[in-house]
Amino acid sequence: MARSKIDIAQSKLIKPVSVPNSANIAQFTLDNGIKVYAYENFASPAITVNGYLIAGSLDATDPAKRGLAGFVADCLTRGTERFSYEDIFEQTESIGANISVSTGTFTTGFFIKSLAEDVPTMLDLLSDVLRRPTFPRAEVEKERQEWLTGLQERTNSTSTMAGLAFHEMCYPESHPFHWSGEGYPETAKAITLKDVRQFHRDFYAPKDMVIVVVGAMKAEAARDAVAAAFGDWATVRRSPRPEMPFAPAITERAHRHITMPGKSQTNILLGFPSLPTSHPDWLACALMDSILGQFGMYGRLGISVRKEEGLVYYIGTRFDGGPAQGPWYLYAGTNPSTVNRVIEVALQEVERIQQRKVTPRELDDNQHYFTGIMPLQMETNEGIAGQIINMIRYNRGLDYLLEYPDRVNAITLADIQRVAQHWLNVETYVLATAGP
Repeated sequence: MARSKIDIAQSKLIKPVSVPNSANIAQFTLDNGIKVYAYENFASPAITVNGYLIAGSLDATDPAKRGLAGFVADCLTRGTERFSYEDIFEQTESIGANISVSTGTFTTGFFIKSLAEDVPTMLDLLSDVLRRPTFPRAEVEKERQEWLTGLQERTNSTSTMAGLAFHEMCYPESHPFHWSGEGYPETAKAITLKDVRQFHRDFYAPKDMVIVVVGAMKAEAARDAVAAAFGDWATVRRSPRPEMPFAPAITERAHRHITMPGKSQTNILLGFPSLPTSHPDWLACALMDSILGQFGMYGRLGISVRKEEGLVYYIGTRFDGGPAQGPWYLYAGTNPSTVNRVIEVALQEVERIQQRKVTPRELDDNQHYFTGIMPLQMETNEGIAGQIINMIRYNRGLDYLLEYPDRVNAITLADIQRVAQHWLNVETYVLATAGP
């Protein structure tokens, strides 16, 4: 029996005509400094809008107000000059669209997903949310209670508590990564409505804002829709941002245990400050780290610590990267009685990848994985938009994806050993554990 047109449409993957690059990503800059990137993809009727503006926890410099940037972002959809909280919810739900705003250390990100016909409406709503929030007192207090509840819940998570201790040891108090971007109960209570409104006035501005539009819309139409919603946002002088401090190397071994009665598992985090995503070694480090603690069932660590010794529920490694010196860390969940043995065997694996080259088979398998997963990550508009955002955020150039397979395949066995020797360390590190 022949399939209907609907069946056929639903069976299609959302695949770009070609890899996003400088030839098919249209670029525009509005008079107020907003940069617009549009990628046409008519394989789906949907549109994804992804982007960011330059406002984050790095701008909230008062130690007594940790978490302010995130709180402001969370309160944006609580009401604007034209729409109440209920209006925003009903407007998006009625057309099956999504809108969200969230904050990190460096930027405040935003996301829209809707049908192409609803893009002007959703961009108009996003503009109101970002530019004209009213921060109604009652709604802000509701958001504060949700925030405090979340902070209370994290005290019951061994992984989260180990993570807090890890960052406190890994970075000095003068470094933003020392502190939780989510804030603390005492700071959540101390932040006033005046603080919220002042942060928004000081840091929400169009200059250097990036908006990426991907989907079933001509590039010029995407530009015009963004311009209609944001083009009249006047450029204002943004408050100066503090310089990101350098994260010094760890010079000794340090261990902190967070005692959490009633828990049956201990979470382990071991590591140190490392390299930013923009560093020339980043791709080789990511490939090396995949071999060590990610590929398949947690890479070499999964074979030795989990499969052969049966010591952990899970184990792996990760470079956090980002615009600054994110950490490299080894993470694991284990029985409290086996913590020392897990660390011993894991560090032996780190030494092994430093002292002896990985096998050609390991390198080849991981190179095929890296190049093979990239197209899969772009089967949706969200995936394409995410890739474009990363090319912009990390100054990779819009032809990065065209060059990516060659870059991956150019990494040698010697490169893997070199970055392991340079960026990993079994002698000095911080160790955070949380459990009974």
